[in-house]
Amino acid sequence: MLTRRTVCLATVLTFMLVTDVVSAKAQEWHTCFTLASLKGSYSIVGTYGANIAIALAKRSVDGAGNLTGTFVVNEPTAGSTTGARTLVTGTNAGTITVNCDGTGVITRVLTVAGVQTQQFDDFVITEATIKDGELIATTIVDAQRTSSTIVSGGVFLRRTWTRVP
Repeated sequence: MLTRRTVCLATVLTFMLVTDVVSAKAQEWHTCFTLASLKGSYSIVGTYGANIAIALAKRSVDGAGNLTGTFVVNEPTAGSTTGARTLVTGTNAGTITVNCDGTGVITRVLTVAGVQTQQFDDFVITEATIKDGELIATTIVDAQRTSSTIVSGGVFLRRTWTRVP
């Protein structure tokens, strides 16, 4: 019959062994983000200014620095005195660069109703997981460098990307 002290000792030793194995595995992964860290599909929620408008989007990144996406923006209808809203849809296509520390730049062409505008966004990877020894971005936050071309009034756009499994 095992005593309580023996069971506790066995539990502690097992925990220490598992912790050492996990620690050894953690040291095997690469500590830098790469373009492959961004490969996948993301759902995006964008906020314009102080919640003036919202963007809902999907983006795909191919792991080689190319991105594509679609979006819908729910914004105030210009000149409305009743709080009417307008939906604006469009696409994005461009490139993405990432630094080892998870910061980077998106250079993209925004297309709305056939009109194209070049945009630049700065981003930081705020959450990641490790898969097969590689860092995989699961949450990204970005900020558009210039005021919005969709929502008038000189407002800025901030987005949060969430990786879709």
